Amino acid sequence: MPELLKHVLKSLLENNDYLTSPAKNHAPNISTVSLIVLDRAAPQSLISHLNSHHAPHTLLNIDEYLNLSQSQESLLKPIHYKEPSGLIITQTVAEDNQIALASLLSCSFLNIPVIIYTNQPTVTEIVSFIRDGIIDYWSESSECSAIKASLEHLLFIGRKRKYNRDLFLEMQRRIKTLTKREEEVINLLLSTKEEMTNKKIATHLKLSPRTIEDYRANAMEKLAINTKCELALVWFVSQQLKLPLQ
Repeated sequence: MPELLKHVLKSLLENNDYLTSPAKNHAPNISTVSLIVLDRAAPQSLISHLNSHHAPHTLLNIDEYLNLSQSQESLLKPIHYKEPSGLIITQTVAEDNQIALASLLSCSFLNIPVIIYTNQPTVTEIVSFIRDGIIDYWSESSECSAIKASLEHLLFIGRKRKYNRDLFLEMQRRIKTLTKREEEVINLLLSTKEEMTNKKIATHLKLSPRTIEDYRANAMEKLAINTKCELALVWFVSQQLKLPLQ
């Protein structure tokens, strides 16, 4: 099976804590972390934590970050738009902006690890954090070693997600190179209960079997795969990515 497809399937099917080999090869270096704090009035204790770990950070509010992240024009503003290693949300902001926070954590464009800065939370609150997609929490009393470990974890997750996103984009690019007729042939091949031979597909589309064979061969070449089994896996990936091949 092609390496690209192997990695994409691992990303889709395996545990989220799994690190693909290329991502594992880069040990985290805390000095490379860059954070966006979604609170322009962030507590001094949080800023002190960040400064003590030499973690560059930018202060924005949630609306500013959402607008910058979704605006194509923001690509011309690298200082503000530069994709961070992670986001930090303070408890005050989280409580005052529940709708915006939910939007932030559910945005498909985000895919960036999130930490919340809070008072010592209850078990119920921790469960809520996990459900919301927050990977960790800090407080004013957090130990230096705990924050260092948290930053290392954040870097691992951030790099894994970026690597996975790049793989998905490459698979998306390949799928989008298919013509409508090639997609039609593949869909008939994979989405019907009966075994669809070239001849049956040709009859259905009122084309010659040789033409169908050419469409299949072209599609397989574009997707860099060799067997019908691999084609079925690509179809599965396209479903997960909500691509037009369906």
